[in-house]
Amino acid sequence: MLYQFFKDMLDIVRLRFRAPEEYHYPLSVTLAAVLLLGLMNAAGVGVFFVSVPVAVAAAMLMTAAKWYVLSRVMRRVLKRKNEAAVPLWGFTLASEALAAPMLVLLYEPTQAVALVCMFWQTWIFWTQFAGFMKLGRASFGRVLLGYAVYVCAVVLVVFLLLMVFLQLGWLDIEGIRQQFETMQNAG
Repeated sequence: MLYQFFKDMLDIVRLRFRAPEEYHYPLSVTLAAVLLLGLMNAAGVGVFFVSVPVAVAAAMLMTAAKWYVLSRVMRRVLKRKNEAAVPLWGFTLASEALAAPMLVLLYEPTQAVALVCMFWQTWIFWTQFAGFMKLGRASFGRVLLGYAVYVCAVVLVVFLLLMVFLQLGWLDIEGIRQQFETMQNAG
């Protein structure tokens, strides 16, 4: 089933979409994808947390929340009147997992690699956008509305998660303050 997941990712990059219900993966593949994306995100936000395991756990929670919110919002926004909602969990997971190659930026942080990663991120966004249009049989504006609702919802969810992390003592407030001061002094 992992082979099918990778094949679907490759097809999405090439703008070849299947029926929405065909993007169905077992729990093991879903967890592996969320784990990979969570570990990637943890590498970027690790300095804000009190330890590496806490950063990994927090990044995994935020990654899973982001995937859930995007799938749920698009499913709701792209639903046509008097029709069943389109199952978008698998497609969203496969299209989000396309960010995995950007892991190279953590190991080779040059301007050239950053430029390639920026192009890649832009491409996978538009492929996901096109996929939502195709799978949901929706207009550009409808998908754009879905993304606008998603941004609002995910900001709220991440804010709530950060408040929980703060209450649990997971956030390194002093480290965040130092990073903020460093950015202020650099500018």
